[in-house]
Amino acid sequence: MKILYVAMKYDYGIPERGLSFEHYNFYETLVAMGHEIEYFDFYSHFQLHGREAMTKMLKQKVEDWKPDLMFTFLYGDQFDYTVLKSITDEHKTVTFNWFADDHWRFDDFSVHWAPCFHFVSTTDVHAIPKYRASGYRNALLTQWAANPRLYKKGTGTMSYDVTFVGQSYGDRQKVIQTLVDKGIDVRTWGTHWNVKQWHNYARKLRLLSSHQFEKLVNSSRIDQADMIKIFQSSRINLNLSVASQHRKNQIKGRNFEIPACGGFQLSGYAECLEEFFVIDKEIVCYQSATELEEKVRYYLSHESERLTIAQAGYDRVLRDHTYEKRLSLLFSQMGFS
Repeated sequence: MKILYVAMKYDYGIPERGLSFEHYNFYETLVAMGHEIEYFDFYSHFQLHGREAMTKMLKQKVEDWKPDLMFTFLYGDQFDYTVLKSITDEHKTVTFNWFADDHWRFDDFSVHWAPCFHFVSTTDVHAIPKYRASGYRNALLTQWAANPRLYKKGTGTMSYDVTFVGQSYGDRQKVIQTLVDKGIDVRTWGTHWNVKQWHNYARKLRLLSSHQFEKLVNSSRIDQADMIKIFQSSRINLNLSVASQHRKNQIKGRNFEIPACGGFQLSGYAECLEEFFVIDKEIVCYQSATELEEKVRYYLSHESERLTIAQAGYDRVLRDHTYEKRLSLLFSQMGFS
């Protein structure tokens, strides 16, 4: 199948941060599946040419190359709405967008852009009736997964007791600090972990320049390869699953990436997680700070049980939760054999 792949190539569009989540998981999977791919890094074109010109370039690419499918992963309002919709309205190419974070972006983002595509997907089960209520009928329910060509088992050597890899926002610092105060050795990586309250005040008072603050924000960030090594070499990998813009937990890519690396995962419970893993057999969940501490201590001291759960989680991801399986099902639902 000829696929015009339309997504950011770099993490948040910044080349210095390395390749994006989309590139590692969607693009590399589509290539491995044997599809003929044409790459359209819309964000780089947007930065160079602006919204209208970039979207016209995309339309011209569709007209010239005539792909079977345009696979899109929107980020924000970088596209010209009218031109993007005209691609769907005027061409035989099937258009599709994978929406992320419908748990909190549906009302002010996804519902407005969905009409630009023949099909869209969502990882939020509650978004499906919302799409229907809006008049959009081709929303497909899917879920995050893992790319096992990238996320792989390590040597089995453990370097850390408890780790968390992800941005610091919401109550994440409080959750981690509570464990540290209880004497548990926890290591964290990701943006903002080295930012203290006084840094924010210093920035407002212009005692810290924007460049200095940005450098501080990224000082605790690691690259993809190091993140995978941490998943592989941690006795307990925490998954703090609260969404970035509201207080509700949601299933995240980490739920699948950690076990794909053979890692033991202790995750905040999110609705429907039991549809993807057998709780306490393939993944362990907590629902309070007290339960989190109890389970950290328990699994640190019960190695055999911990390793058995990690292996079961690994087997489940490889069997059921790869992006190749997710995309194959979506393509079938869109009418591609």
